[in-house]
Amino acid sequence: MKPILMTNKSLVSIIIPVYNNQSSVVETVESVIAQDYENLEIIIVNDGSTDNSQEVLEKLSNQYQNIQVYSKENEGVSATRNYGFKRSQGKYVVFLDADDLLAKTFISECARMMDENNTLSVVYTQVQFFERQSGIFNLPKLDFQRLLSGNCLAVTAMIRAEMFESVGMFDEKLNYVEDWEFWIRLLHIYPYFRKIEKPLFLYRRRNSLDSVTDLNEKNNSFIDASLYLYRKHYNLYKNHGLTIDVLLEKVNEAALYKRKYYNTWYRRLFYFFKKCLKKK
Repeated sequence: MKPILMTNKSLVSIIIPVYNNQSSVVETVESVIAQDYENLEIIIVNDGSTDNSQEVLEKLSNQYQNIQVYSKENEGVSATRNYGFKRSQGKYVVFLDADDLLAKTFISECARMMDENNTLSVVYTQVQFFERQSGIFNLPKLDFQRLLSGNCLAVTAMIRAEMFESVGMFDEKLNYVEDWEFWIRLLHIYPYFRKIEKPLFLYRRRNSLDSVTDLNEKNNSFIDASLYLYRKHYNLYKNHGLTIDVLLEKVNEAALYKRKYYNTWYRRLFYFFKKCLKKK
């Protein structure tokens, strides 16, 4: 275990899962090293990469004192984030994918907000696309009712570590929309959040079209993952007045970019909820 810098600032743990990210992880880590915040630990978990990621990570670990590198068999992003979290010590935690970037003030601005209000569970920022796509990612305004219909948050936000742990961390059965499912659990119990209206998180849309999001969209995995999510939280949806008709309408509005899949999506959800209602 490498020593943690002793300052009067809260320790922040940056957890980076890596799977075949040898071409991008150095840039990601350097964006964390460049933060204008002193008390950071960087935990990188190699999730069974088959490229040269491990060699790259070992070089980074030797170069920077506050980096810890772990390696394990491939289990997927949810298990890998949880693995990293269990080895972290920070009061606050930030999950950062190994091809995304943080603007220089991301940690300092989020941590200041957290320190000023100990009821906050999450602080997040605007999202800036880069590489294949540019501009601001226009996430809808966050409220719990809207969150039930579609994700309103990127996974890269600052979370209070004790609250993350208390709601059960990421669901390791999910490796797609796992962040959406987690946000539902967290904000149902700890509904206090704040947004910084600056694009301090940079989200890469790869030219290669081979990110987890790209591949899952191509394979239409959104439907299966979302059906799992709705089944898991069915009573919560029901208690918030989201009947099958209202829910289908809202899900459609939240997923307009998946319009070409809508007919299949609608039929599968309809029969799923019809089956659920018969059991009630």
